[in-house]
Amino acid sequence: MDRPLTRVAVLGSTGSIGCQTLDVIRAHPGRFQVTALSAWTNIRLLAQQVDEFQPRLVACADHESLAEMLAAAPQPASLTEIACDPEVDIVVAGVVGRQGLEPVLRALECGKTVALANKEAMVMGGPLLRAAAANGGGSIRPVDSEHSAIWQCLAGEDASAVRRLVLT
Repeated sequence: MDRPLTRVAVLGSTGSIGCQTLDVIRAHPGRFQVTALSAWTNIRLLAQQVDEFQPRLVACADHESLAEMLAAAPQPASLTEIACDPEVDIVVAGVVGRQGLEPVLRALECGKTVALANKEAMVMGGPLLRAAAANGGGSIRPVDSEHSAIWQCLAGEDASAVRRLVLT
């Protein structure tokens, strides 16, 4: 029985996490569909990614320049529109700094799974993000090395027994 494609939005697709995510998607053909991509200023790499993955939505600082490089430009969108799009199952959040907080928050409110690589979002708004996930039905999956390691160590453990976690 064929399982449906997991529809993925990659916020920060031209950064390290975004490129690694797309490498994983390439390694598993028939398992994922890239629905949306976003980048800030690396328009050349974004154009290559758009050509390869054919997403429906794209967010970038200069959509006009992107459109000039492509035969058919995808629909422009904001990070929040991408994060809440009904055709997205999982949002890979690799946008750094505070710019990544709102789309992550909105994705969780919309019931999305968020693969969070932006630890700043948790530092700035951890309680808000956890509440949004609880209320909206979304879930947070840490993918950055430090917080993913902690998440994996705590899996199956009684979190109330942990008094403090320290990252160096």
